[in-house]
Amino acid sequence: MNNLFRGFGAVFYKEVLHVRRDSATLFFSLFIPLIQMFVLGFGIDTNVRQIHTVVFNGDGRRESRELIDRLKNSDTFNIIDYVTNDRDLNDAIISGRARVGIKIPVDYSDRLIHDMSSQVLVLIDGSDSSVAGPLEQKTLPFASAAPMRA
Repeated sequence: MNNLFRGFGAVFYKEVLHVRRDSATLFFSLFIPLIQMFVLGFGIDTNVRQIHTVVFNGDGRRESRELIDRLKNSDTFNIIDYVTNDRDLNDAIISGRARVGIKIPVDYSDRLIHDMSSQVLVLIDGSDSSVAGPLEQKTLPFASAAPMRA
């Protein structure tokens, strides 16, 4: 084990002498990384907010409208359009107008009323992975949860 750190003391002493002679070395080795840490720490926000969303509501009944209201009330989704078919839903995502497309199936309310599980299709534009990953995690509660009953 002594052979591994044999020259460490001499190199450390040499570097201490260099830093003492040249104050710019101390500045660049200590203060620049601290400045970078604060700028990057406060400047980068990884929260996903107000993502343009298109909705295809195949059901149209109260339960599906409650789901859409929950999406609207969240800070994550900004519903910009309601479409009437799958093609328009896909075109909105492909053209870049929306990053998320939500398709509520025709039998959504029926399945919830009969205490069966119902699924919602969430299409996420994967061209920006820094948005797609967190967005996938944020859509899971909406896509799998049943509407709240009063």
